[in-house]
Amino acid sequence: MKRIYKGKSKLRIQIDTKCDLSGFEEVTVIAKKPDDTTKTFPAVVKDIEAGLIFFDIQEETNFDLSGWWTLWPEVRFDDDRTACGRPVRFFVFEPGSL
Repeated sequence: MKRIYKGKSKLRIQIDTKCDLSGFEEVTVIAKKPDDTTKTFPAVVKDIEAGLIFFDIQEETNFDLSGWWTLWPEVRFDDDRTACGRPVRFFVFEPGSL
């Protein structure tokens, strides 16, 4: 993952769920912010069998706090089963920081 800066809006985040997503109905990515609040991003399935998903950061307010964030995917299947992926931590930097 490249560096992520607060308030920037040109970024695609891809996640390998390591799960066959056949029969999915909805895929979202949950983000826990440094202040312990959460955001939900709708995800796009790139490869159903390989379990690859992505979401695009579209607004400057999507990553609005600098600090440690945690992301994980959640999948709801068409038979109401649900699955949650392993969380990943990453740091969001202030623009201009080293």
